[in-house]
Formats: sequence, C-alpha cells, structure tokens
Amino acid sequence: MNEKPKIFTIALILLLTMSAMITFAPAQAIDIPTFLFVTATPDPVGIGQIVYVGITFSRPTPTGSGYSGDLYEGITLEITDPDGKTTTSGPYLASPVAGVVYNFTPDKLGNYTIQAFYPGQVLKGYNPENPTISSSSRNLIGSKMLPSESSIKTLTVQQEQVKPIYQTPPLPTEYWTRPIHGLNWNWGAEIGSNWFGLGGSGGYDATGNVQPVGTAPNSPHIMWTKATQFGGQPGYPITSDTSATYSSISLLQSYFQPICILNGILYYNVYDGSPSSNLLGWRAVDVRTGEVIWDKPAGQTGKETLAWGQIVNYDNFQEYGSNAFLYSSPGGGGFFGSTARWFGIYDAYTGNFLANVTDAISTSKIMQSVESSTETEGMIIGYYVSGGNLCLYNYTKLVSPASGMMSGFIRATGNINGSNPAATEWKTPLPTTFNGDTISLSISMVTPEVILMRQVPNAITYQGVTAGYQYVAGFDAKTGAKLWGPINQTLPAYEDTSVLCAGQGYYVMHNKDKDLAWGYSLTTGQLQWGPVQLQGGGDSSVWRDGEIAYGKVYIFDLGGYVNAIDLETGQVAWTFYAGDAGYDTPFESYPIFGYNRHMISDGKLFLSEGCMYTVPLHPAYRLAINCTDGTLVWKVLQYSSTASCTVGDGYLISWNSFDNQIYSFGKGPSATTVSASPKVSVYGSSVLIEGTVMDISGGTSQDVITTRFPNGLPAVSGDSMEAWMEYAYMQQIRPTDATGVEVMLAIVDANGNYRTIGTATSDADGFFSFNWTPDIEGKYTVYATFAGSESYYASHAVSAFTVDSAPVTATPIPTPVPSMADLYFMPAIIGVIVAIIIVGAVLALLVTKKP
Repeated sequence: MNEKPKIFTIALILLLTMSAMITFAPAQAIDIPTFLFVTATPDPVGIGQIVYVGITFSRPTPTGSGYSGDLYEGITLEITDPDGKTTTSGPYLASPVAGVVYNFTPDKLGNYTIQAFYPGQVLKGYNPENPTISSSSRNLIGSKMLPSESSIKTLTVQQEQVKPIYQTPPLPTEYWTRPIHGLNWNWGAEIGSNWFGLGGSGGYDATGNVQPVGTAPNSPHIMWTKATQFGGQPGYPITSDTSATYSSISLLQSYFQPICILNGILYYNVYDGSPSSNLLGWRAVDVRTGEVIWDKPAGQTGKETLAWGQIVNYDNFQEYGSNAFLYSSPGGGGFFGSTARWFGIYDAYTGNFLANVTDAISTSKIMQSVESSTETEGMIIGYYVSGGNLCLYNYTKLVSPASGMMSGFIRATGNINGSNPAATEWKTPLPTTFNGDTISLSISMVTPEVILMRQVPNAITYQGVTAGYQYVAGFDAKTGAKLWGPINQTLPAYEDTSVLCAGQGYYVMHNKDKDLAWGYSLTTGQLQWGPVQLQGGGDSSVWRDGEIAYGKVYIFDLGGYVNAIDLETGQVAWTFYAGDAGYDTPFESYPIFGYNRHMISDGKLFLSEGCMYTVPLHPAYRLAINCTDGTLVWKVLQYSSTASCTVGDGYLISWNSFDNQIYSFGKGPSATTVSASPKVSVYGSSVLIEGTVMDISGGTSQDVITTRFPNGLPAVSGDSMEAWMEYAYMQQIRPTDATGVEVMLAIVDANGNYRTIGTATSDADGFFSFNWTPDIEGKYTVYATFAGSESYYASHAVSAFTVDSAPVTATPIPTPVPSMADLYFMPAIIGVIVAIIIVGAVLALLVTKKP
C-alpha cells in the first residue's frame, strides 16, 4: 500500500495532462476565475487508516507550460475533526498539472470536514522552482488569478477497517513465468528478483555478491543445460585422465560469465572455443527453459562485451514506468576498474543499440543506488577518487535531463557526453595528512551507508604483507560527509592482513597467515571484537574470501573450511568443513574456490569446490550451505572455475568445468497422469488406480534426456535428487535406491462426497499404482495430486470409473423329499405295473402263435 501516493499522483497527472496543453490568445491583464476541488479517499475509512486527499484546479494557470511559467501558489488545506478542532496545512505549490497530493491518518471516530483554499495571485510568468518564462505566457503577465475555495468534503471515519476492493493474488504455489502481471505487487516484491552484475565479472554489486530479495533453489534440480564450448573428455588419442578435459580452468581464456539476469532472462557474452576466446556476440536466454530469446553481434563495433544490466523506474507529469537496459564496454576488459572512457547502452528486450556514452568517468566501484538525491529507483552510481576528492558519479543522470518538462525521463539515445558535470552529484575532499605524515586514501569497501577509505603500506610488493599499520576513514555513502577518521590502526607486521568484506555496520579484517579475524564498526572505525581464531587446514592460508549477510560474516578458504562469525558478539556461530578428500584430490580436503565466485541468497551460501592452476581437475561440488546453522542444504557435481554464480527469479545459473555447460537449477514444473481400470466394474470388486509423475522442465526436451527417457524423465524425491540429476544430465551412475514422490489419491463418489482414499509413492520410472475397493455403487471421479516439493511445483490429474450393481442370480427350485408312504407305496405300484406288462406280453405271444 505504500505505492498509493505515487498512484494517486499519477491519476491526477492523467486527468489534467490534456488541460495542461491549453494555450491562450493574447490579451490584456485580466481577472481570471479559478475553480478548486478537493477529494478524499477512501470514504468511509477505518480509524487509523491513511486517507489520500487530492487538491485540484479545473485547469493549470494560463501562463504555465510544464515546469516553466506560473504555478498555483499559496494553497492551504483545512481539516476539522469530529471534536471541532481544525488543522491547517500548507501553503503548497501546485504541480504543473494543477494538483496537490496530501495524506493524513484520522484518529477519531465520526465526521471530518475537509476544504481547500486558494488566495489568488498575480501572474508573473515564472514560479518559485523555475525562473524560466515561457514565451507564450508573457502577454498575460500581470493578470490576476482570482481566489477560490473548494466545497466542503465530509469524510466518515468508522471503527471497521476498510479493505482494498481489489485483492492482489497471493504468492504462487504453481509453476510461474514472466511477465509478472502488473497487479501482482507482492510477486514483484518477493519472488521477482534480478541480478544486475554491477560488481564486475557477474558480481551483484560493489557491496558484494548478496541477492537481497527473492528465492534461491533448495535442491539441485536441474532445469536445463547449454554448452558454451566443447567440454569433457575429448577421447582417443588423448589420454583420458584428470588433466585431459577440454580447457575449462584457464585465467587467460574466456569460457562463460553470467553478466546479468533481467526479467527472467540471462544475458552473457558468447566466445568461440579457441585458445584466443574470440568474442562472437551476445546471447539472451530464458532462465527457466533455456530458450534462446535472441543472439546479437557484440555491439555496434562488434568488439563490445556486456558489462552490466539495469532496470530503472521513473515518473514525472508526462509518464511513469520502468525500463531495462544493457551496458557494454570495449572488448579486452571490463569497464569496472578499467581505463575505459566509453560504453554503450542497449535495449534489454531486443538487444538493439540505443546510445553511446563517451568521455565517461571510470569508477572503481559501482552499485545500484538505494537512495540518492532524486526519487529515481534503480539508478547506477559509482564512487571514484579524483583530485584529492571522493566523488559520486550517477550514470543514470547521463540519460535523464536534470530539469524541465523532460526531467525524470529516461531517453538513452545518440551520443552522450559522459563528462557532464551534472552526473557527478558530489565531491568531498579527502584528508591528505595524519599527524604530519602524508597519506593517500583509496576506496576499500562500499556499502549502502558507508564508504571505507584505506591506505596500507605494503612491506613486500605483490604479497599483501603489511608494514604493521593502516590508515582508514569512513564517509557517508549518500552525502559524502566524513563520518570518522583518518585512524591509524596497528596491524601484525610482515603478515598478510587485509579488509575482507564490509556490510551491516561492520568491516571485517582477516590475517591469512594465522587465520585470525577482527570486526570493526563502519560508523566509528573502532574495534568491536577480535582477534578470533578460525578453524582451518593446511591449505587455508593459501586463499580466503568472505561475505556479510544475515548478521554474520562468512569466511571460506582453500582448505575447505567455512567459518561463520556473529557480527555483534564476535563468536564463531558455526564451522563447515567440506570433508577429507582421500584420493579424490591432491589436497587434504575438497578445496573451496575463490575469485569472488560465491553468492548468498535466500538464506543460503553458494560455493564452488575446486582449485585452478593445479592438476588434476578433481571431483568437486557446487555447495549450498544454510547460513543459519552451517548445515549442507544440497550439493551436486560442479566446479565453476572463473565463472560467477547468479540467481534471478529463484533460478541459479552457474557453469560447469566438467562439461563446459551452463546449468540452471531451480524448482521446475511436473506432470501427473492417472487412470483407473476397469472403467466399469461391479460392486464388490476392486479398482486399480495407476499413473505417473514426470519432470517436464525445459531440459527434459534436450537430446540428453529424450533419447534415454523416451517416456519422460521421472520425478524423484528430494533424497534422490543429487544422484538422479547427476545420472540424468552428467552421465553418472544410475542410483539403485532412487525413490519417486508421494501422490495423494482422492475420489468424489456418486453421492458427491469428496474423500481421500490413500497415498501412493511413484518409483524410479515415475509410475505409481493403488488398489481400492469402492464402497458404494455409481460413478466415481478419481483425483491424483502431487503436492510438489523443493524440486517441483505441484500437478494433478483426473480420471473416472463406474461401479455397477452385481447381476441377480436365479433362485434354484428345491427337490421334494419323499415321504415314508411314498417309499412303500411307489415300489408296490411299480411292481404291479411290471407284472401287467409281463402278462400283456405273454398274451400277445399266445394270440399270435399258430396251431
């Protein structure tokens, strides 16, 4: 509901824009009547609920032209509560479309009255915010706008709270796709996440690799894969071993880098498979399906690399909304921290060219602006040091005029001067001495609140070994004001101690040689805790990195250890160890790879095992670790080399050195089928209910799946997911203990009663069956429902069968039982009859005998 003031303003803009375009014919100074109106919504309203008040004139001043000319001045608003107490607010200056927006929260039951007043004014051709006089208004200068007052608006405040008429849909429980409907506000706020790549080489931004919103996968379910070059084992005559795979771990060769994810689309640079890594172009791919949205040449020059993405929201009295852009830099190096003096701007939807920015200022840190000097959301800003000053550079201002009717517009077109002074919002002098010593501070860490400046003399070049001290100072990230410092902080001499990360009010330093950590306040520069001894192994001192999120700092190293420290207490909250590697690696553990390739999202720390430079390319895993307790959420065979890990809309994008393919992990769609047999049965007999539950994610239409699973890829349980995905997509051993998913079976009987009759669990072929004996006659509708899991969205299917009455069996006629009389009389009768027959036969012989 916090968007309502903006929505109300926009509504006023739309109502009054047409009248803003009225022009007046030349005239002498005259008295011009004004017509003032006031509205209040909602009415009635519940006590304690916000009320939006609109003050509008029937038309703008005749001399007004956008932001130039006269604007209505001195407007006041009187609100009288049910007790008769009147509150006056103002005076206000109307907008170019002759409106004022005001809101208040009533705290008394009963009727409020609201009325607006305008004192009138003499037209002078300009307004307090813009001295520009429009040429079309000069003939009316000196004319008088007459006073006016609105009618009285009565507002009823009741005890019952007023609910919005339109109810935005809840978060989806079904598989969802882009675009997110414009009225699904909570979808956009909670699950519609983007990754801007503002930190360079795919990093989130200058503050680190933390995705602040949205979800991230809770299982290693694979949505799709896509090759970037040849990968894996090449085959004969190359010896198949751990060092023979197609190149995938070189720092000199580019393979893949996820630049950004905007609106559910992954953008990245495409390279050939040669050792030179020739840039071929740009590609946009759907993160859910792997579908290629477009392929484009590498910018206007054919040699530009994608550098970052942006979604910027703006509004003014002419229009409002969001736009998505892609930024490119000259080939051969990223714009971040480079000496690049220009970059290109492209439309993210089509990849089409929009503008060039020349003579751009090269900034050392770039981040998305959370709050700046304007209300534009999604601005990109960079901090740099020049001429002894810390400076804030606003890239978005290069494509947005600072004032006038076009103020707030985003119009990236043509050639833009990057050295425009308007883009540098502020400059703050940096201290140059400390106790008489000359110092030279540079940007060390950037957070949304504080810029940490630092100078540390190195005792040994290229080894990070300090001389035993450092100078640090903190500056406000929004205003540039110095907050504290410089401070001379003592460090262990001739040891590798550096600032590891910063955020949430702290910056953390770490001694790589001794595996010690310290926490300092970003707001004061003072030590808060430490040193804290971390758990580690023999390889932990080779490399380490860190990130801050959820009130903890997470420090991970090549030794396979992750230590989480509570930022407030300095206590180690938990320690994760990747495990002893045995013969899998030449190290004592599974090393965790660095180079800023980690990522935190949705309460999980995502890391890549592996180690560059050193043969072999050993078994390694993508790890998802619970940030709260350090437990392993899931893992899957994957080593990402120099490619970063990104997440958008809940789908994690990473690259796999084992086969040189892009992988998308996330929650996919499922399909359930059900049938019942026989279709018609007789009462008292059983019915067999059968069906399947299948994975229908985009990757299941790839050859790697369709050729081996012609009937579809079965959906499996969470416990089976890791091994099943490795089998299905990575040619690993088929698990013999894979289990399917649970299916709830229910019926609607002939009486219209809905009943659950049981559950069935599908097997590794996706098949389930259930035997049931109907308990009444008639038609049945059977429902099979898979409720979904961390890997799949829910699905269901419907079938039907009929139970007829059993056929009627004919009643047999009983055989009479003979009585005792019958037993005696019947033989006698039979004997008489036999005698008669014999006598008759004898007589016949006598009659026929001749003498």
